[in-house]
Amino acid sequence: MANQSIRSVCPYCGVGCGIVMQVENNKVVKVIGDTAHPTNFGRLCTKGTTCGQAIADSGRMENAYVRQAREHDPVRIGIDKAISETARRLRHTLDTHGPQALAFYVSGQMSLEAQYLINKLAKGFVRTHHIESNSRLCMASAGSGYKLSLGADGPPGSYEDFDRADLFFVIGANMADCHPILFLRMMDRVKAGAKLIVVDPRRNATADKANLFLPIKPGTDLALLNGLLHLLVKNGHTDPAFIAAFTDGWEAMPAFLEDYSPEHVAVITGLAEADIRQAAEWIGQAAEWMSCWTMGLNQSTHGTWNTNALCNLHLATGAICRPGSGPFSLTGQPNAMGGREMGYMGPGLPGQRSVLVEADRAFIEDLWQIPPDSLPRQAGAGTVGMFEQMAAGQIKACWIICTNPVASVPNRQTVIKGLQTAELVITQDAFLDTETNRYADILLPGALWAEAEGVMINSERNLTLMQKAVDAPGETLPDWQIIARVASEMGFAEAFTYASASEVFEEIKRAWNPKTGYDIRGASYPRLREKPLQWPCASDAAADRNPIRYVDKGPVTFATDNGKAQFLARPHMPPAELPDEAFPFVLNTGRVQHQWHTLTKTGKVATLNKLNPGPFVELHAEDAARLGIKDKDRVEIRSRRGHAVLPAVITDRVRPGNCFAPFHWNDVFGDNLAINAVTNDAVDPISLQPEFKCCAVALARVELIGLQSLDRPSPVAEDTAMSRLDAFAEIAGIRHLSAPPMSDSERTYLAGFLSGLQANAARQAVGIPTMPTNAPLADASRLWLNGLLGALFSPTESLATPSPAVTLLWASQTGNAEALAERFAKRLRDAGISVELSAMSDFPASKLASTHTLALISSTFGDGDPPDNGEGFWHSLSTAETRLESLRFAVLALGDPNYDQFCNHGKQLDQRLLELGATRLLERVDCDTEFEALADAWLVRFQQTLTPAKPVALATPAGKTKLYGSRLLLNRQLNPLSAHKETRQFALDLADSGLTYEAGDALGVRPRNCPELVNELLDLTRLKASTCVNIDTFGDVPLQQALTQHFEIARPSSDTLAFIAERSANPGLKHLLNPEHKAELNDWLWGRQLADVLQEFPIECSADELLGTLKRLQPRLYSIASSAKAHPYEVHLTVAAVRYGKRKGVSSTFLADRVGDGEVPLFVQPSKHFRTPTDGDVPMIMIGPGTGIAPFRAFLQERRALGHQGRNWLFFGEQHAASDFYYQDELQGMQRDGLLSHLSLAFSRDQAQKVYVQDRIREQGAELWRWLQDGAKLYICGDASHMAKDVDQALRHVARTHGGLGVEGAVDYWRQLSEQKRYLRDVY
Repeated sequence: MANQSIRSVCPYCGVGCGIVMQVENNKVVKVIGDTAHPTNFGRLCTKGTTCGQAIADSGRMENAYVRQAREHDPVRIGIDKAISETARRLRHTLDTHGPQALAFYVSGQMSLEAQYLINKLAKGFVRTHHIESNSRLCMASAGSGYKLSLGADGPPGSYEDFDRADLFFVIGANMADCHPILFLRMMDRVKAGAKLIVVDPRRNATADKANLFLPIKPGTDLALLNGLLHLLVKNGHTDPAFIAAFTDGWEAMPAFLEDYSPEHVAVITGLAEADIRQAAEWIGQAAEWMSCWTMGLNQSTHGTWNTNALCNLHLATGAICRPGSGPFSLTGQPNAMGGREMGYMGPGLPGQRSVLVEADRAFIEDLWQIPPDSLPRQAGAGTVGMFEQMAAGQIKACWIICTNPVASVPNRQTVIKGLQTAELVITQDAFLDTETNRYADILLPGALWAEAEGVMINSERNLTLMQKAVDAPGETLPDWQIIARVASEMGFAEAFTYASASEVFEEIKRAWNPKTGYDIRGASYPRLREKPLQWPCASDAAADRNPIRYVDKGPVTFATDNGKAQFLARPHMPPAELPDEAFPFVLNTGRVQHQWHTLTKTGKVATLNKLNPGPFVELHAEDAARLGIKDKDRVEIRSRRGHAVLPAVITDRVRPGNCFAPFHWNDVFGDNLAINAVTNDAVDPISLQPEFKCCAVALARVELIGLQSLDRPSPVAEDTAMSRLDAFAEIAGIRHLSAPPMSDSERTYLAGFLSGLQANAARQAVGIPTMPTNAPLADASRLWLNGLLGALFSPTESLATPSPAVTLLWASQTGNAEALAERFAKRLRDAGISVELSAMSDFPASKLASTHTLALISSTFGDGDPPDNGEGFWHSLSTAETRLESLRFAVLALGDPNYDQFCNHGKQLDQRLLELGATRLLERVDCDTEFEALADAWLVRFQQTLTPAKPVALATPAGKTKLYGSRLLLNRQLNPLSAHKETRQFALDLADSGLTYEAGDALGVRPRNCPELVNELLDLTRLKASTCVNIDTFGDVPLQQALTQHFEIARPSSDTLAFIAERSANPGLKHLLNPEHKAELNDWLWGRQLADVLQEFPIECSADELLGTLKRLQPRLYSIASSAKAHPYEVHLTVAAVRYGKRKGVSSTFLADRVGDGEVPLFVQPSKHFRTPTDGDVPMIMIGPGTGIAPFRAFLQERRALGHQGRNWLFFGEQHAASDFYYQDELQGMQRDGLLSHLSLAFSRDQAQKVYVQDRIREQGAELWRWLQDGAKLYICGDASHMAKDVDQALRHVARTHGGLGVEGAVDYWRQLSEQKRYLRDVY
């Protein structure tokens, strides 16, 4: 291209500064600020000034690459073939698995046209709701907050407010480092007399310039904002006329604010009361004031509420929609604002629309010329939820454009697991070596901002045209063009054929929205070539600048349904994760001034690397002294999710107990630098934005291992080795021969070769690499490098340190602990740690004396007892006298908090090992029914204690078992004549499910709650069914749907009871919850559900408050009542429908009454311990009264199908033979044809004296004992609390009476049978 000067926009933060590029010989040689641009008037920061340097000679991806297999390196192919292959594989996934198997993850760095097209493809033509952007990590809470308070996303004012404000309230934003040009504009006004208040946990560069700095405790901003409004009210500094004319909801605010007195807020926030009062006084006295915020408020689990509270301050003072005043959200990317307007995350549609609004859907379906009801009706699960679903295997293909989620998403191991699990990963980027590209199957080369045309929209709604300045290298294409070509080859060419970016822009203009004021119809490429334009811009004749929104119709009219802004009372809530004894520090993350994002651009600019050369962690001098940490020491920052190791900076900029680390540096720059391995991925329930800014961590100085501490004979060994190397060099005549000099091109090739080795090393063991024969190297260089690589990569077994061996024992009644143990053993082995995995029943406790490292995973059975396959081990351990001083151990306990002896067996194991002198490696972790995250965090800590010097790959929670949507084939009452019970047989369809099961397994059913109960609960709480609530991994749903599908609303949990007791005006429940009244509480709760409690103790609460106390609705496990060999493609259940008074069970009546022809979500839960004998001649005794008959029907069908000849004896009991003899015809038929040798029946109510199965066992004890002596296996299924204990006592009686054993001998006999897997129980 000819030498020229070309106007464009800076490609970094969302300030959107205008630039002028000086181009010579197709190269940007200089970048200066555009003096005519209304954003910066010629000013530029260091990043903007150097932005041209990242375009050339910086590791660009000039070609497309395809990886033929995950373990192979990517191979360069032509761009046309790459686009065709991308389209083919995406289309295959769409046709095979459906729309929700595809996901798109995009960026605020893309042009408006590219953002529009990717959303059009995703929602309009693929029809998936899985499209997310990295803006979810930055600005989602501001967007959702604006929308709730003002009716539409985006600031109501503009940068011109900076020139008119008398006071600036900057909270959660380090403008000096992150938005330096706006900071300078603000400081111009401060120098003219305006005041600056800065609120931040860290005394950053912006705080250094403040008139008043408030060093707030992390996560307490909401309390401060409410406290300031409290004082504005008390001081008479509100604007009643504005409130009355332009707002709704104020009537609730004064009473709500009474809880936020300065004294109380000072305690919560850690701020001085006088400073809080001073800030409120300055705000109240300011004629015009503006607030500025960004990630510090947004990256919070209550980030939306933070925005609402800031808007409350402006609405209360009337300081909004007028020059110099308003809440101004700053953005971090050059087109994040445009992306939000294009709807590129969550439910968004172009023109600030939503798939959740019927009129919006209809408008866009008409715009895109697609059939009605084509667009998805639900929102996605957010960035975190999307990658969780990918890791769970639900999303099969992902296309990532212009962003680096492996480095930028919190708890990044979820992203890594998701990309590893996905069948297809496509990345589209301008640079080749990024953390995310290393996981890609297809890599597409995108053009940079100076190599193509497109529009960017900054934080103040300013449209600037990026104009092409230089040609793109290689086969690089603009993002919009790649998207359009892929969409066309997927079969959507009619909707994606565009000759230029300007054609796409013209289509975007048709999405104007009169409701929100979004309107760019007056903009065009020719007009934008002349100057930037600010929307709303309705026509060619419209002004270039429209700085104030919501005033185009005269008086202020907000974008809400009634035109009024909303006051929202948002109470202070703590962060999702608070420091504790194990993780006593709070980590805050952020940015530094001269780097940006994950360094794909700025990390290649030498000037910037000199200014901010590397990562660090700031910690307070008091903390450093206590931990023995000095400046530049390596510090491990460890959370429940993972760890990073960074050099220390000792400073008073952070509060004691806090630390700060920037997120820019990641794997490309070294190991253990990724701070997002540590950060928390808990999300705001409304915006789904993660809480980067506050997580609990532990800090520790990393001891560098000196050579003398390595396992070598002595330092002489090293000296001897070196002397041998010197002798070799001398003899070979190479002692003084230096490395051959290399050219720049040779060094560039080597840099790429090294990057390839690094990427390959993450996937497989690297052999001895050599330089390819076609490498652009001189012969001398190639020979020297091959020799160097040969020496470096040759095996050196003498230096290998064996990994510590781990003995991992499990005990499980339902299979959960067993499955966890198997999964954890695999992870440890993958990390190079040898593992002996065993059920406790197969591991003699006496072996513990020779065991060094022990991990135990156990559930608790019944009333605090060990599971059956852990009972023998526990007996031996509890009676052992051998000391275990050399044993290190850790215990993971599983349990159900609804039982008094929650996790009791794990507690017993932990305590007993301590009593025997063993050393606890970790504190015991007790997990409830939602155990995955806690269990995985336990494993990470366990592995870190084993190999503290090695980085631990973060364990990713396995997530919930994938559910299959089945249908009922049969719903039959087995006892229609019974007046007291209702027991049903269900048959469910497994055809095409891919599910298999064995006789003895359980079936998990995910029920839905009764609609009548949901409505009753809504009536009692006076909550609206349509209230939008946010559910992890499911996104925004109506409250009625949440209560129906996601939460346990029948049995009240202890948390819910405590919440009701606290809120209720009736003190009766609080009385019952006192520990001394436990028995009374249990009696009162008998037969009552949550609705009954609320009827007795009514409360007022919000939907979020209610849901916050409820347990998630768990699948119910039922013993399978069929053999797959007898009933292929079906699975049968035997279920008692629970009904008492007007109340009923959840799952049993879901199947019996409500599901009808609907979907039954289910999964198979293997029960490996509960199987028919593998030896077909072994006799089998089955004791299964009531619905306990279920697995034994399956066992008998199984033995018949397999042709087994072993004898079979069934004990069955119920109330009445006439009405309650389940499967009577089938069982009596089995008896007639000889499959069932004995059928012993006990119908308790058919005679004056009740008779149970245990009575039949005693009566026939002699025969039963003979069967046992013949090697029979004995099985029990049914109720654990009564029946199983009664049967156990009867069996002991048989052993004493017919086996001649004493009391202890009988106990030992059955314990030994259990250890031999001949006494097996499936009880509940």
